[in-house]
Amino acid sequence: MVSGAFCSIFIYRISFFHRLYKFPGPFMARAFNLYLTKRSVASFQLYREIQDLHRRYGDIVRVGKCPSALSILDAKVFHAIHSNTSPCSKGPWYNIEQPAISLHMSRDKNDHARRRRAWDRAFSSKALRDYEPRVVKYTSQLLDRLVQTQDIPIDIAKWFKFYSFDTMGDLAFGESFNMLTGGVKHPFMALVESHMAMAGSFSQLIWMFPLFRAMPFLGRADAIFQKWLENQVRHQEQNKPDLPNIFSWLLEGYKSQIHPKERDWLNLQADMQLIAVAGSDTTSVTLTCLFFLLATNKDACVRLQEEIDNLFSSFSQPNHSSFSNLTYLQACIDETLRLFPPVPSGLQRMTPAEGLRVGDIFIPGDTIVTVPSYTLYRDERYFTSPDDFVPERWTTKPEMVKNESVFAPFSVGKSQLSL
Repeated sequence: MVSGAFCSIFIYRISFFHRLYKFPGPFMARAFNLYLTKRSVASFQLYREIQDLHRRYGDIVRVGKCPSALSILDAKVFHAIHSNTSPCSKGPWYNIEQPAISLHMSRDKNDHARRRRAWDRAFSSKALRDYEPRVVKYTSQLLDRLVQTQDIPIDIAKWFKFYSFDTMGDLAFGESFNMLTGGVKHPFMALVESHMAMAGSFSQLIWMFPLFRAMPFLGRADAIFQKWLENQVRHQEQNKPDLPNIFSWLLEGYKSQIHPKERDWLNLQADMQLIAVAGSDTTSVTLTCLFFLLATNKDACVRLQEEIDNLFSSFSQPNHSSFSNLTYLQACIDETLRLFPPVPSGLQRMTPAEGLRVGDIFIPGDTIVTVPSYTLYRDERYFTSPDDFVPERWTTKPEMVKNESVFAPFSVGKSQLSL
């Protein structure tokens, strides 16, 4: 009986009766979610696997069976599923951390709007100005480290991670991990890396993630990580910080509730994780990619050096406002984010029950849709010489950007991220 049911389900998923039958894709991906999981674990570069699939099958690729999933290479679809007016909702991947739900993972639009208010206060113009001296402090520590290792090969990716984690540790909850000064990886950083690797590897098998977390030999590191977060939240609740930090604003929002529930406490813990992980991971990866691109593009490196030298010749200690004059630096950062976007495989959205039409494309209802930014940003239809590092496309050569609206490395709409 079980084998018969399995065969029936298998046949339905690959048959013309399935609502996504007309969309091309790997045969095994139509039947099993394990297809993408296997390829993701093998290389830890799912975004490249997705790019290969689009090269083989075209702009719309069927990449999953349950729930039905499509990867679509189209700028209009990107805005249709992510804009403030989109009828789409976040996909089931956002349930992966339950029962704790961070702001980013919240699928309830009303809950997201309510909690977003505390985040907006934490990242107001005044709050950002208050954070600036602390950012300068850790930037100076990083520069001191680089000066000490001058003419000696170093693992720059490691030091950028130390820098971003130390900075976000201070800004997030008023406590640095002291990795820049000590030169040793903090256990928290190792726990974050382990947690992110597990979550990323099994993003296509969401129902299995809680099982892996429950297994002692697989979920031990994650359990330690969650306990560390819980202890940090309790410490923040019981000890007022000397200087305002990001989490103190979120804690204030939590305490302002008349009758907070246990779920609100768990969500607060999840927000602690979001602050520390999102800011540190995206910053370190972008810095690493930027320096790699500058090291392999001498002309761009020389021009950027000249721009920065000119700024420092005018200001002994430039402040944040003076950095707005560094237009070429901003162009280099934008070009880095284009070539190596923070979320290269795209963010999940689910179409409404009635489906979604975007131009000539009709996407059936209750279908998971992702627009892979890595592949989109390297498409000649949107960028000239898409695989080349050309910062000038954002300054003196705007014709090299054929559709600027497609470039949104931190997404758009209500879920847009800000650094």
